[in-house]
Amino acid sequence: MKMQTLNRSGCRTLGAALAALLMGSAALAAGEPDKLVLAGFTDAAAGDALMAGHYAAVIDRLAPHAAAFDADQVAASTNLCVAYVAAGRLQEAHPACDEAVATARRDMPGATLADHLAHDNAVAIAYANRAVLDKLAGE
Repeated sequence: MKMQTLNRSGCRTLGAALAALLMGSAALAAGEPDKLVLAGFTDAAAGDALMAGHYAAVIDRLAPHAAAFDADQVAASTNLCVAYVAAGRLQEAHPACDEAVATARRDMPGATLADHLAHDNAVAIAYANRAVLDKLAGE
């Protein structure tokens, strides 16, 4: 399983670059049929701990839905989903990943095309992470 990390702050202004990054990841994963790719946000909601592979710390920080969720619910719910999956806690990952999808879908995009692309990419990331979970869980 590969961890793909994304920079959240650039997400609003670099939506097209993020789309290219995701397509590249999909192409990479498609070329290697046994490779699963998780994507999280490194500069938001415990992203530093996620990047370092400290999944238990990410879960401890984000599972209570405290301040990190107030700051950026999309990044926090996505990173929590990734941490549960990467830690192998698949039962707990299901509601977290479902929440990440719902939160990303509810998030309102801004007025610009870049904002809409960033929104759509956040939704795609949440769905892709949930698909990895489903595959690992044998669903």
